[in-house]
Amino acid sequence: MKKHTITILIIELLSVCLFVFYPSPIESVAWKPSRIPALKGVLEGNSALRETEVFGVGALDAPEDVVVDQNGTMYTGLENGDIVKVSFDGSSTLDGNITPWVNTGGRPLGMMFDHNNDLIVCDGYRGLLSINKAGEISVLTDRVEGKVINFANDLDIADDGKIYFTEASSKWERGDYLHDLLETKPYGRLLMYDPVTRITSVLMDGLYFANGVALSTDERYLLVTETWRYGIMRYWLKGDKAGTSARFMGNLPGFPAGISNHNNHFWLSLITLRNPVMDKTHETPWLKDALAKLPEFLTPGPIPYGLVLKVKETGPIESSLHDVGGKVIQGISSAVEKGGYLYFGTFKGDRVGRYKLAEDTPL
Repeated sequence: MKKHTITILIIELLSVCLFVFYPSPIESVAWKPSRIPALKGVLEGNSALRETEVFGVGALDAPEDVVVDQNGTMYTGLENGDIVKVSFDGSSTLDGNITPWVNTGGRPLGMMFDHNNDLIVCDGYRGLLSINKAGEISVLTDRVEGKVINFANDLDIADDGKIYFTEASSKWERGDYLHDLLETKPYGRLLMYDPVTRITSVLMDGLYFANGVALSTDERYLLVTETWRYGIMRYWLKGDKAGTSARFMGNLPGFPAGISNHNNHFWLSLITLRNPVMDKTHETPWLKDALAKLPEFLTPGPIPYGLVLKVKETGPIESSLHDVGGKVIQGISSAVEKGGYLYFGTFKGDRVGRYKLAEDTPL
């Protein structure tokens, strides 16, 4: 028994030494976030999203983005590379069925139909893909400036067919997104693919996890969410400011993810609320370097919460929809309006959602 105890102590000691002296995979820098805004006023918590109809519970693995076609069928990408169709019968219980469609061989994330009704997909491993009605997959682009696109994330498509999309991180692959968070360095980029010239170009770099993309109604500018900076950047496409960028919104109460435009306003999804401990940890690089050595299951998970913001194109937050505690839906990573409903994808979730917008919802 004594020998067994000594053996355990030796193993524990070796484990501690390995953790302390083994080099960290990251070289983080310090950052001091602004004080977390209180959830009051337009941000005050409510139970609106408790009315969300959910579907696919237990059957969908991380349906991060959603898109709805002209027939009302939802498409979403899953962890195993599948893109599935979710059909609804229009009942209040959201009965329907899930139909496998294609597998990209990677990880489908952001998606949108183009003007030919082909599905354009940001694949986290394969780049920018196009999938026609027959399910045939082609790679539009997987390189920029001679280098492989590392982590294609989300997109929007302009009237002229140009595709604006994000590379979340040019250094860290999708599976190492927590390293990107802890290192606190701007590896994200905004890219543009021109279907006429087939050239991919970098429009903006230096972003802290470039995520959602949405064009303004008049397409004079687009917005890009910076998940790790709790904010949104604006990039001007037309006018005197064309080619320049500036902060559109900052110090949000959570981690912004997907963003979409509908009738002169944006819908912004926040995966979770900010964690005061994480904000404080950002000030101490050596602590972040140590945390990066831990396996993901030992790191703190997101706070269960459902949150979507409605934002005017002129900037102010107009309203917020909450599910405090995430009882019905949480980790909302995309919010798309169509036909009087908001459709939701979920980060690492097992469901998609559909929320009926009230007729008096401010536009």
